[in-house]
Amino acid sequence: MKPTHVALFSALGMMFTSLTVHSLAPSWDRSATATVGEVIAEPPRATDEAAGGAVAVADPSRFTAGSRLMLEGRAGHARLPRSARETFLMFEVRGDASPAEAQAQADLSLVIDRSGSMKGTRLANAVRAATTAVGRLNDGDVVSVVTFDTTTRVVVPPTPVGPDTRGRILARIEGIALGGDTCISCGIEEGLALLDPASGRVSRMLVLSDGDANHGVRDVPGFRAIAQRARDRGVSITTIGVDVDYNEKILSAIALDSNGRHYFVENDAGLARIFEAEAEQLTASVASGAELEIDLAPGVELDRVFDRSFRRVGGRVVVPLGAFAAGEVKTVLLKVRLDGLGAGQDGASPLAGVELAYRDLVAGADARCEGELGVGVVDRDVDASELDALVAGRVQRSETAATLKQANFLFEQGRLDEARRELAAQQRALEAAAGKAKLRAPASRAKDVERDFEGQIAALESATSDFSAAPSFATPPPAPARPGEIAAAPAARPAPAQSREGKSAVRRNEVQALDLAR
Repeated sequence: MKPTHVALFSALGMMFTSLTVHSLAPSWDRSATATVGEVIAEPPRATDEAAGGAVAVADPSRFTAGSRLMLEGRAGHARLPRSARETFLMFEVRGDASPAEAQAQADLSLVIDRSGSMKGTRLANAVRAATTAVGRLNDGDVVSVVTFDTTTRVVVPPTPVGPDTRGRILARIEGIALGGDTCISCGIEEGLALLDPASGRVSRMLVLSDGDANHGVRDVPGFRAIAQRARDRGVSITTIGVDVDYNEKILSAIALDSNGRHYFVENDAGLARIFEAEAEQLTASVASGAELEIDLAPGVELDRVFDRSFRRVGGRVVVPLGAFAAGEVKTVLLKVRLDGLGAGQDGASPLAGVELAYRDLVAGADARCEGELGVGVVDRDVDASELDALVAGRVQRSETAATLKQANFLFEQGRLDEARRELAAQQRALEAAAGKAKLRAPASRAKDVERDFEGQIAALESATSDFSAAPSFATPPPAPARPGEIAAAPAARPAPAQSREGKSAVRRNEVQALDLAR
């Protein structure tokens, strides 16, 4: 039996007051042993969203729980007929936006491409960005710096930042010089070896490259495996692609599978701002090692986890979420299959028990919060509810991200008209879904729903505009020859996707797709 477990519904139809904490096991076994030093967060709370969250009601399709990390769970439908065969589960985890004296100890590894293509301002600005990041770290944080071309070089071994070491660290970074080809995997592996997961610090790696991987690991599955290994060690990897000739598929896959971020920097003068922002967010972390564990009820089967890596532990789905900065939000979306809904005396059928475990960096203790999701069972299809507005927006975000990636593929194949049609079709679907979702949105989240759909539509419009701006396939007619001269063959223009404008469009779309999937 798990301490402080709160049941929102059960087969006995018991009703609990919102002020009492109970210790009851759910109808399916989800027991676990509490850890020493565990911090138990506040119990789940169901709220009447139509009233702005002011009145507590027994609604099994929604709950909120937590403190340093706030967990909100939502079933795709509040009510379903017994014959329903599927629905969604969505979880939103948000870091405390104003923690008291949040000052996480950081372990930052900077992994910088020094291959020949980084000549000129690129390497100079990368060096300046690295020194800016070090300047943003606090005394006691640890930094390491690795450069790579075909091989790696440890420029700065793991070094605590302080008055006596800052100058030496900066001097070594400023001495970075150009090398040969590009082995991205070499740099990441070296950087990982320098990070200490047992230190208790929040670990992050920044990887900067302007080229493709032409040595070491070269394929996306290989890089995904490296990223997942980093994530399992508690290391998130932020990737930064410089200019338009890097491999956006590789860098975005590394970021996605390690719970990091991906940036496209067309002008290398903007590198310092990104390095500084990443270092600042790292030191503002409020939680680390977050994992969401979803225990599906009997008769509920996993169909799909959207946009995130996960693992199965028995009948449970475990989604690693990593570290959270103050105010940071991450979502998890599942589609589940239903094998017949059976309601208890309260008219609800359980869908899943949920637990979020993490390290509270402000309190310096392990913490967890939990809740349950269910669905009201109705006898008539007409009494079923529409898809929850926030869940609908998150489902569409995944569709929009997939559309941007598919449009990139078509564009790179020279099928520009097909790419535009894909983007236009998703925009029409979004506009229709947005109209319905806005009508169903709870008053307290109406603005969130509106911003969600508007952001997706803007991403599609931007992609369409960028593709249209790329040079066409048309070859200009030859200039008329002078008497006695042979007309020169016209110079062929590059295919749209091979032009600078086309490459920029593809890389911007990749960043947008990754951001939408968070």
